Amino acid sequence: MPSIHSIISKALLLTAAALLISLANIGQTNGAILGQRSITVGTPIAGSVTSHTFKFDITTAGNLGSIQFQYCDNDPFIGTPCTAPPGLVANTSTLGTQTGEIGFSIDPSSSANNIILTRVLTPALAGPVQYVLTGVTNPTTPNNSTYVRISTYASTDATGSVIDQGGVVFSTAGRFGTTVYIPPILYFCVGITVGSNCTSTTGDSINFGTLKPTQAVFSTSQSSAATNDPTGYVIYSLGTTMTSGNNVIPASITPNPSIAGISQFGINLRANSNPSVGQNISGLGSGSVMPNYSTSNLFMFDSGAAVAEATQATDFNVYTTTYVVNVALGQAPGIYVTTISYMAVAQF
Repeated sequence: MPSIHSIISKALLLTAAALLISLANIGQTNGAILGQRSITVGTPIAGSVTSHTFKFDITTAGNLGSIQFQYCDNDPFIGTPCTAPPGLVANTSTLGTQTGEIGFSIDPSSSANNIILTRVLTPALAGPVQYVLTGVTNPTTPNNSTYVRISTYASTDATGSVIDQGGVVFSTAGRFGTTVYIPPILYFCVGITVGSNCTSTTGDSINFGTLKPTQAVFSTSQSSAATNDPTGYVIYSLGTTMTSGNNVIPASITPNPSIAGISQFGINLRANSNPSVGQNISGLGSGSVMPNYSTSNLFMFDSGAAVAEATQATDFNVYTTTYVVNVALGQAPGIYVTTISYMAVAQF
């Protein structure tokens, strides 16, 4: 499998004297992941005519009108160019057993490497399904892997937005009938609060009110991340400190305490007592906060710096980012604004 980078980023807009944190999703992946996917090949010999049995779990309940099975010689990633496997002929097949969501037939628009199952648009339940294609001619290249991209649609012709998606792979090498492909996954979400496993995010703004030289203003946002990448992930923060035209609230470029009356902007990812705000990392994962952002009551901001990481495949962790702003008595008045982006990166 070629090495790729998986990157998910989230943006935050910060303003003050009404300090606003606006969280916008960037590069959100289309479609939920199909669960428990497999393909069983009756005879794995190259060029043989055989059956292909697909089993998977539908993740998203709702209207379902078509299912696409796209056979590719290069990779299982939906949305990337697909190279048709040499010798594969699937559109001469017939649809045999179907269980779970039924009533499908093979759409006439199907091609040699692209099978579309169609039915009258019908509400579908989340759960296991199975479809058997009989009379498929295997690819003619021996000792070679073939990837099948599976996607579901509300349309009856596999057009429009993908509902659920996933990939499986089989090989013409050896006498193995079944194999399962587990795709690379990086989960990442940002919000004022987030569900521990990224199933929900709430809130998109924080109003700090008026900045005063006599006390700090502060608030928090959250992010959650998980991956099956064996080398883990890294979360970065990118942006600038808060500005109003040419006026600047300086960022603390090294970890510093919050000091009222001194203009400073910084963040950390720990529970704090001065000011009393923030939470420590939580969750079942093995993630950790980077040292510059991991000391209670010390804050800094360095654009492009890593703020958290996991060094191995990991379950979800929730990170709480605390924002602290102080201003000096002589700080110029204005609406101070910055945009901060959070980016999670995994190397597959």
